[in-house]
Amino acid sequence: MQDDDILKCIHHLNLSTLLLSQKMIEKDKVMAMYRLGIDEKTADILSNLSASQMLVLSETNQLTFQFRFKNSAMMEKLTEESRVSDIKQMHTGILLSSLLLDSINK
Repeated sequence: MQDDDILKCIHHLNLSTLLLSQKMIEKDKVMAMYRLGIDEKTADILSNLSASQMLVLSETNQLTFQFRFKNSAMMEKLTEESRVSDIKQMHTGILLSSLLLDSINK
């Protein structure tokens, strides 16, 4: 993949994430904050961004968001085989919730 292609993908991903975030916040702010791992002030800022502001923000050469998985052990646990898919989804939710609580408490 060429560098230009990677940058285009980053731009598209950034814009898609910002648009999705706004829709989520509009539909259910508290749930969106939980799922996005953001605080209320950040949710308010995101929900009030204009289209031109989102375009400017999305056109950086960096992702405007980050993964909440901070180490390989978490990724390994979440991707290992499980006989019961509902338990895996619940386990992922619990892990991400605990990460969000840890970040809020810091």
